[in-house]
Amino acid sequence: MSSSPLSSPAPGAPEPRSGAPAPRPYVVLGVVAVGTLMSALGGSLINVAVPLVRRDLGVDIGAASWVLAAYSLSVSALLLPFGRLGDRHGKGRVYTAGFGVFGVGSALSALAPTLASLIASRALQGAGAAMLMANGPALTTAAFPPTQRGRALGLQATATYLGLSLGPSIGGWLAQRAGWHAAFWINVPIALAGALLARSLVWRGAAVAAAGAAAGATPGVGGGEGSRSTTAPARGPAAAAPDARARPFPWASALLFGAALSALLVALTRGQRWGVLSPATVGLLALGAFLAAAFVRVERRSPAPLLSAALLAQPALVAGLAAAFLQYAAAYMMLFLLPFYLQGPLAMTAADAGLVMTVQPAVMAATTAASGWLSDRVGARAPALAGMTALAVGLARLATLGPDPGRASLLAALALVGLGSGLFTAPNNSRIMGAAPRDQQGTAAGLLAEARNVGMLCGVAAAGAIFAALGGGRPGATAGVDGFSAFGAAFRGTMLAASALAVLGAGVTAAGSSPRARAAPAGPPR
Repeated sequence: MSSSPLSSPAPGAPEPRSGAPAPRPYVVLGVVAVGTLMSALGGSLINVAVPLVRRDLGVDIGAASWVLAAYSLSVSALLLPFGRLGDRHGKGRVYTAGFGVFGVGSALSALAPTLASLIASRALQGAGAAMLMANGPALTTAAFPPTQRGRALGLQATATYLGLSLGPSIGGWLAQRAGWHAAFWINVPIALAGALLARSLVWRGAAVAAAGAAAGATPGVGGGEGSRSTTAPARGPAAAAPDARARPFPWASALLFGAALSALLVALTRGQRWGVLSPATVGLLALGAFLAAAFVRVERRSPAPLLSAALLAQPALVAGLAAAFLQYAAAYMMLFLLPFYLQGPLAMTAADAGLVMTVQPAVMAATTAASGWLSDRVGARAPALAGMTALAVGLARLATLGPDPGRASLLAALALVGLGSGLFTAPNNSRIMGAAPRDQQGTAAGLLAEARNVGMLCGVAAAGAIFAALGGGRPGATAGVDGFSAFGAAFRGTMLAASALAVLGAGVTAAGSSPRARAAPAGPPR
């Protein structure tokens, strides 16, 4: 009997009866899309409201920036542990709990009377987002047969891009009319609706896998090019394997991983402000390196490691993760500097700049689902490679724009960047999830979200560092055509560096798998 992708019974609990109603896989995708959209909104809604937070709470810019950093750091530190927890206790259970944690964190953020309580609440909100991000792709993968995996993951990625693109506009509108608290309150009803829907599916056992998954079609191991493989339908594709529950959860590894990554990311993102050789930066880098070494040592001795060697031995998965990191780093190098270029040398208003910046995510959202559909038919490699190439060309085109480019040239370059990102994401995600063994889909989804999140943070940090090193000073320090010389040279060099990362990503994508690769049959989940 097959269990639901959202159904993960507790150890010893009876599974849903075989006659339980089975809605289509798109019902499961709809539940996942709600969480995906909400977690993306959670990271972008408050961005434009931070100045209001600073004013109301009476803090400086550096302190207020931790409202954003707390969320990003919490998500990054907890993605992998929550993915592993989903593999052990059931992805549906962890995903459903994520709605509740996110909703509570949102409400506490809205009610926070001090900066410290707001930062703590944002960290809790990030923990809920990590639970959703780490298990959503695994649930989607389990609900659809391999021949439809790319399309399904493309639709899920579209929800992410919609959240990232709509968040600043919605957050700014709410903050202007109802205060910054409203940017948090809006998440509460969404989280409640998502939790009720997911819980009914979990506890009633109503959402079961699609016919292909129910018949035992599961992602292959080591392939990921859209091929089909089958295995005995002993258990549902998203249920935790029996012996996975018996093995102890690697708490020590999870704590060391989160602490090491947090220390390194804080040093990376704050190092330019504090000084690269400042005691705080050097101390955090040293602490992060020490904790990372301790993590590796604990993992090697653990009978149930956080990251299994078998998972990391999948070439398609490792190449896909590396390419995802490079793609997000390159894109966010552009996204960090673009507002300063538009409102500085081009002297656009904030509203006009915001409208121009919506072109890239709009094209990306419009392209992602189609690229997933295409990857189901021709394999993941060709559309992913085309996407990374288009991204590199678009970033290089931005580097050539001067202080007074035509509006059409600017929009065309941004549309090309969006097209490249949209073409790349869904096929690459499908390749990663298709390469992961069924009983480690949650861990693979956590790694995928980790590559995205860390790539974003590293891209922003790299853009600031390269821009300053090339003589641009602080972004936004100059405005108008007359002051474009220093800014323009630094902007050009930074965009070319971002384009080079995309070129490297194209090489990784091309070398990561053969277009003729086929998934090996997967054995029963362990």
